[in-house]
Amino acid sequence: MALDLTVEEIIATLQRTSLTTVLVEGTDDMMIYRWIEDEIGIHNADFLPCKGRDNLIKIFNRRNEFPNAKVIFIADKDTYIYTNTPQNLNEIIWTNGYSIENDLYYGKNIEQILSNSEKDVFVKSLNNFLRYYCFEVERFLNGDEEYTLRNHPQHVLCTIQHIVKDEFLQSINFNEPSKELLNKISENYDVMLRGKTLFALLTRIVSRKEREVKHSKASLLEHCYRTHRSEKFIELLEKINQKISA
Repeated sequence: MALDLTVEEIIATLQRTSLTTVLVEGTDDMMIYRWIEDEIGIHNADFLPCKGRDNLIKIFNRRNEFPNAKVIFIADKDTYIYTNTPQNLNEIIWTNGYSIENDLYYGKNIEQILSNSEKDVFVKSLNNFLRYYCFEVERFLNGDEEYTLRNHPQHVLCTIQHIVKDEFLQSINFNEPSKELLNKISENYDVMLRGKTLFALLTRIVSRKEREVKHSKASLLEHCYRTHRSEKFIELLEKINQKISA
């Protein structure tokens, strides 16, 4: 599984290979894709990262340059979860939720790892973060190029009260998002809240120093993959397998 190849190097590789190749976005999710590759069988397909969705789409749009290669494209929906995926990219396998992390998290079963008191903190943290997050989503939907969905919960929430820091809200000229948008994303946060942020909200609780059993994001992902596999993740795997077997 080669890493850090340029678009040109990947295309050159695809022009020479006889093995089914599964192109995925980037190195952040490669641990998950390594698990999938191992499960499917490394002799059946080679998973190759593209260093981002933009590169993956560039390669997809140049697929006429490797007509003899069997290539499967997988990408996170990202902000397309709030709009629609472009019809001209329908041959790409898109995650069901915002990202592959969301498909693993779907159903919220991993939250069973929380004690009752931790669950209260998580719900409070989540609800307060979503109020801010929906402000950013609304900026995106309104065409504001200054929006960002990447702010880490530790940067946004105060550690003791688990509310959004006043100074942070002032720094971004915060306005309350629409109740309709807030309700929609709150009801479907396992699908619509950025997956890395969602796992960060959970990890900030289960990795605390005073916790007897501590968990990292990696261990939570593995729990989701191996013991709490969701129907949306199973659906994604089925799409991959169908493309490989076609």
